[in-house]
Amino acid sequence: MKLSWKHFINFSFLLELFLYAFSLLLALGIALNNLSKSEVFSSGQPVDSVAAAWQFLISFALATLILVLILKYYKKPYLIKGLFYLAMIEGLLIFSRAYFKWPYFIVILVLILFYWFVFRNVLIHDVVIVLAVSAISVLFGFNLTPIAAILILLIIALYDFWAVYKTKHMVKMFQGMAEAKVHFALIIPHNFKSLFNKVKEVMPQTDYMFLGTGDLAIPAIFMISCLKINLFTSLFVALGAICGLILLHIIFITQEERRPMPGLPPIIFGAFLGFLISLLL
Repeated sequence: MKLSWKHFINFSFLLELFLYAFSLLLALGIALNNLSKSEVFSSGQPVDSVAAAWQFLISFALATLILVLILKYYKKPYLIKGLFYLAMIEGLLIFSRAYFKWPYFIVILVLILFYWFVFRNVLIHDVVIVLAVSAISVLFGFNLTPIAAILILLIIALYDFWAVYKTKHMVKMFQGMAEAKVHFALIIPHNFKSLFNKVKEVMPQTDYMFLGTGDLAIPAIFMISCLKINLFTSLFVALGAICGLILLHIIFITQEERRPMPGLPPIIFGAFLGFLISLLL
């Protein structure tokens, strides 16, 4: 397929690009707002990079295994939904506490949850995903060094490729969650009007694209860990991740046949390239 400007100047791509960039900048804002409160940055205690990386990867593997087993053997939508809601509420709590004091952060949290549970449309779903995932990414990023984060990036990128193209269990897991009306992803409609469609009406192979929460969280975690070097490096990691998303879009739309593809390899490549460029400047 021949690329043209129309592939980039359209609602779905511009929305995806905006939400992605906003999620990274929001994570950076949350981190900077809490920087003085974080013992990770102020205590000067040494961090075992390899141990921290493996602790994260083991936790990730266990969470993935539990989710796969639930989808394969238990198949109870309410359990999957419960796990999703718990993760999102935790992230929203971190977000609201980062910007508001007691009791105002409770008011903000309740307002977001009220709007989310009452309207349940694509727009509020995407807002909740961005706010929650950005905040959770800060929590993980604070506890990792850049070296640990790089190790995680490399392993997760290989896993993403293997899980989509080889075992295909990532695709099956996504489809299983979609059938349970749970989307651990940004939902990107092709037009503005579809932003107000109900999430329960959204299914794969329809007029929507999806960007998984891992594609948001993993580069954000790396970006936050790079604050241990300086803000300049973190900004270049963010810029590189955004360029990686653009590369992902190019690869996706130029496929001969549209099919699910791993989002992390090009995004991680961009983030790592941004990291290297920042060290050279």
